[in-house]
Amino acid sequence: MFWPVNFSAHEIKQVIRSLTQGSSDEQHDTIYRYFALGAAFEHPFCRVPSIKNLQIPGVGSVDSRVLITAIYRWYKILSPKIELEIESCVYDERAKLIYLSIFQVFSIWFIPFHRAPVRLVTVLHLAPSSSSPGGGGTPPPPPYDAAQEKLHAVQEGAEPSYAAVTAGEASAGSGSSAPTRYVITKQQDLYQVNEFLKFVAMTPGSAVAGFLQLLATLLCLAGALVLGRFVDAVWPLAKVGEGKEKKQG
Repeated sequence: MFWPVNFSAHEIKQVIRSLTQGSSDEQHDTIYRYFALGAAFEHPFCRVPSIKNLQIPGVGSVDSRVLITAIYRWYKILSPKIELEIESCVYDERAKLIYLSIFQVFSIWFIPFHRAPVRLVTVLHLAPSSSSPGGGGTPPPPPYDAAQEKLHAVQEGAEPSYAAVTAGEASAGSGSSAPTRYVITKQQDLYQVNEFLKFVAMTPGSAVAGFLQLLATLLCLAGALVLGRFVDAVWPLAKVGEGKEKKQG
């Protein structure tokens, strides 16, 4: 598993923490540094489509990162102190996807005793950066220090980072070009139903959802026992491997 040079496991965890626990400036800088122009965002409560270079009279050209920044800002306003733990982080090199298993405690400050300990899976879609992250009329992001350091190391002939070596973008003592920088084109936050309900109904709502899930399981069992033989008689199913054996014969 070869991570992109600017998206090591350690760095992506820092990105998530800056988005969820950082100040408003940190949130803004992180989004405009790591998210692509026109990035999309999906969450059970809200959705941001891909918007690029939308011209607004009196404002100028904006893109969907403005909305993503607003979502994270409101998220932090609702719960100023967010407890968060990244339990696992995996990169699918072929599909260019990062999967993060996250546990967080979200507490809305103006609702007494509100506490929502939830688990989710965040999926980050990556793509090579094709333009300046600060393009499209938006304020330019702060310089990406880690990438600059790695590029400088390559140019000086010093030993590059392990991530740069495994990505095959740089090697010690070589005059190779700058490593490919990846950006996030889409973020998806995926919740199980019982986890999602903890936001609005807290523990009682999650317990009710869990009970309904168990009830649905019992209904599946009853249906399989009562109708299973009838269905097999009407629509007989070939055994696994039977079709292959007939073709070979």
